[in-house]
Amino acid sequence: WHIVTETVFYYNKLHLTEKIFKPIVSKQPFMLLAAPGNLAYLKSYGFKTFDGIIDESYDTIIDNDQRTEAVVAQIAWYCALTAEEKRAVIEAIAPIVEYNFHHFYGEFKHRITSELLDNCRALFKEIGYNDDAIAYDDIFKTLVN
Repeated sequence: WHIVTETVFYYNKLHLTEKIFKPIVSKQPFMLLAAPGNLAYLKSYGFKTFDGIIDESYDTIIDNDQRTEAVVAQIAWYCALTAEEKRAVIEAIAPIVEYNFHHFYGEFKHRITSELLDNCRALFKEIGYNDDAIAYDDIFKTLVN
């Protein structure tokens, strides 16, 4: 298990960085130690998590210490399993790990690129910059290929 300690933990902010994507592209299961709601935020991008295999209610805990303790409890649970039980867990998570890997390089790549370009458009509009000459479709194609 990859225990991801995200940049934002002590502030109530939805914020994901490259840290969470490292286990995804490495095909590893993960637990996300971040501000509350960030696991749900990751799911909103179409990623699957390991709820049902581990107790992911830690993502809803507001108190920082209690949230940390809840993740530690999940680590302790896994460590206490027998080798056979661990193999069963690994088999159960394999489809999720595989799905996330392919999702990262597929639909997510397209979605996050669109989000980036939409944010650029909004910024240019906000600052009064005329972006009519920007070929957003060409930029999108370049970034996703």
